[in-house]
Amino acid sequence: MRFLGHIKIDPSATEEEIAELLPAEQTRFAELVEQGLINTFYLSHTRDEHWSLCIADSDDELKTALESLPLYKYMKIEYTQLVDDANQA
Repeated sequence: MRFLGHIKIDPSATEEEIAELLPAEQTRFAELVEQGLINTFYLSHTRDEHWSLCIADSDDELKTALESLPLYKYMKIEYTQLVDDANQA
């Protein structure tokens, strides 16, 4: 299943909180890319939000993966399942 995700960092998060977790966030994000769960991503010029094309077997798998990100508690996440080309009428 393919999903389009939009993740925005909560503006109430301090720069210190973000800086402390950023190395671990980058490592975990790279692992999700390597696993194929995050297929493509686009970072905004402000670097506080991004859009991702994700591939997961289920909504629960995607949710669990996103919850594993160290900055998860500071994220506002929206995602929607996309129609696969093979399933279009």
